[in-house]
Amino acid sequence: MITKKDTKSGEPRYEVRHRGPDGKERSRTFRTKKEAERYVRNQQTAVDAGTWIDPTAGRTTLGQWATEWQRTVVHLRPKTRKIYADNLRLHILPVLGHHELAKLTPSMLRAWLADLASRPGVRGKVLSSASVSQAYRTLNRLLEAAVADELLGRNPLKGVKGPKVEADEMRFLTHEEVGLLADTIDERYRALVLVAAYTGLRASELVGLRRRHVDLLRRSLTVVEQVQYLDGEFLVAAPKSAAGRRSVALPRLVAAQLDSHLRTYAKPATDAIVFESPEGGYLRFDNFRNRFWSPAVKDAGLAPLRPHDLRHTCASLAIAAGADIKVLQRMLGHSSAVLTLDRYGHLFPGQAESVADRLDEMAEAAGIVHRAEVVAIDRGRS
Repeated sequence: MITKKDTKSGEPRYEVRHRGPDGKERSRTFRTKKEAERYVRNQQTAVDAGTWIDPTAGRTTLGQWATEWQRTVVHLRPKTRKIYADNLRLHILPVLGHHELAKLTPSMLRAWLADLASRPGVRGKVLSSASVSQAYRTLNRLLEAAVADELLGRNPLKGVKGPKVEADEMRFLTHEEVGLLADTIDERYRALVLVAAYTGLRASELVGLRRRHVDLLRRSLTVVEQVQYLDGEFLVAAPKSAAGRRSVALPRLVAAQLDSHLRTYAKPATDAIVFESPEGGYLRFDNFRNRFWSPAVKDAGLAPLRPHDLRHTCASLAIAAGADIKVLQRMLGHSSAVLTLDRYGHLFPGQAESVADRLDEMAEAAGIVHRAEVVAIDRGRS
């Protein structure tokens, strides 16, 4: 029901009174009759479609909802939780936190995103596209949760395209370059370089590796946990997915180097850390990078090179050795072959042609087709 009312200034207002599926009567006032009629239609459409949301639910501010969401979400890893908290504190809530959920619009969020991409950050530098994308994903996760909790009928960020992020350029070392880096780095971490380059373990998996995870007799490593340094403490956790928990074969040269490393640098207990810091205990990878990695990379003439590039190197060397996508997926601990293919598919040159040739051979052997001569077409004749 729409009722016209006049304000003290004489301007007309249109009050909508309606009952929701829960039987409660609600009212809302609009400046124009057209807006009031549109609201009534949208409410009725939502009721008919079974997607109706109590309009008063959206009066919760984004800041209030962010506090509640952070308090109740329990399945996030500590590092992911910190990323979300930092993005909310630095990039989202200062601008959008006071707005009611129902009043967030695509145009408002589009303006927020444009401002975030151009405004200097804490250190005076414009945020990278990766940082802006991370803030965008955090807000999207928050709003999707609001939809799931029926505080919103739809996610207003759906119509806002996120920033395009250029993937970091991968660096692939040759066998000779891997050997050069292993010879140049401090002897304590020679085995770490070889293990990373020939097994593809992530940095957190290398840090969490223990003696009991190493089987030199069978030349294999078992990945069962990863260790990350966050807010001044080491956090031990299982791999992110079931695929991350895996056994990886060791080339003989790596097994031999690892054997020497264990006898020289690791404590004898079965639970001892394989790659300790010089002072003992878990290795902080940022310290390792500054103290050992960067000087060795520079001295070997391989700069710029990130520790993660050894994982890319492993993929490249494995493919050159004949590994297919499924073998590579299991080796790297990817949750799906699609992820592996998206990341390293370009390293499989000529795969389509090889498959086509093999299919041709099999079909011909079965008598389905006969080999035909390839005849050049004379384009000069009509």
